Amino acid sequence: MNLLKLNPISGQEGRVKELRDTHRLESASQSEQIEKLRRQLYESEALLKASESADTLAEEAARRQKAEIDSLRVEVEKAKTVAKEEEEKCVKAISLLKTVRQKLVKAEKEKEDIMKDVASLRERDRNDKDREQAERNKLQLEIDNANAEKAKAMDNLKAQCEKEIANIKDGYEKDISLLRSQFELEAATVKVRFQGTPTSASAQLNLPACTW
Repeated sequence: MNLLKLNPISGQEGRVKELRDTHRLESASQSEQIEKLRRQLYESEALLKASESADTLAEEAARRQKAEIDSLRVEVEKAKTVAKEEEEKCVKAISLLKTVRQKLVKAEKEKEDIMKDVASLRERDRNDKDREQAERNKLQLEIDNANAEKAKAMDNLKAQCEKEIANIKDGYEKDISLLRSQFELEAATVKVRFQGTPTSASAQLNLPACTW
């Protein structure tokens, strides 16, 4: 009877032991799984951080690359502008050089023409010099003769004017002397005529005194 009673207890203890072993194994398995999941989570977080860091670095690199590209574009545009300006300057310089060359050729031709004209004028001047000198001498002689005739005419005119002035002066002096004599005669006649009149009448007449 005691053996029969002990056997069920032993069986229960075995089961409990089995359950404990099973639980221990399951706990160990769960612990391993939890540890494995932790490692996976850590690795995932590390990978995520690395990915985020890589994305950040990639974005930063992309920003830098974009800034460099923009800067290069600006430099390229500047270089294009400078190249265009230089090209325009070169075109203008070439056009100016062509214009200057044309002007130089034209000036050289004009210079040659002028030198030819000057040589021709000098030759003509040498040929005409004697004739011009003769004409000058003739003209000077005519001028001298005209001056002499003018001086002679002026002397004659001066003498004639002086003679006429003297004649006019003599005539004026004669006329004045005659008028003076007539006036003195008339004054004497008036004086004789009024000798018998009162003094008041003489005063009223207010005759001027003769001072000749």
